[in-house]
Amino acid sequence: MDEFEAIRFRDYQKIKQQKAAEIMDISQPTFHRTLNSARVKIAKALVKGKIIKIKGGDYVTDKKRYRCKKCGFEWHSPEKEYEKCPDCGSEEIYTITAEEEIQRSLGQPGLGRRGYGGGGIGAGPPRVCKCPQCGYETQKIPGVPCKNTECPKCSIPLCGSD
Repeated sequence: MDEFEAIRFRDYQKIKQQKAAEIMDISQPTFHRTLNSARVKIAKALVKGKIIKIKGGDYVTDKKRYRCKKCGFEWHSPEKEYEKCPDCGSEEIYTITAEEEIQRSLGQPGLGRRGYGGGGIGAGPPRVCKCPQCGYETQKIPGVPCKNTECPKCSIPLCGSD
């Protein structure tokens, strides 16, 4: 699971290694070794045409899992308490309970990413990423902050918008 998280943070969410290591509560060199190990396994699977299997089934940990209501970023921490999102700095964060995580993984109705936080206008993370300069819009990818996506026209980071 550590290798999966390392790949998710660095390669999918484009979070720098030092910040990702801090979120995972490990050293940057340990994060780097974990990331390299995962990449080697993925490369071998692709080259040899093998299946990538993540073992553990419905994986739920006793670590605190957090979600940011503003940008939708999710992370976990075994010991550290967070008051702000490590990605966007918002104070609108909350812990995800194991029960919520299981229900979400099973696709229970009412537990979509916009359902958290009470609903209503402006509740939850944005649904659209928008360029503040030219107005270009694209659908937001869950768990990926808008600022990590560049406008294809202007090459500047996008902002969240509803």
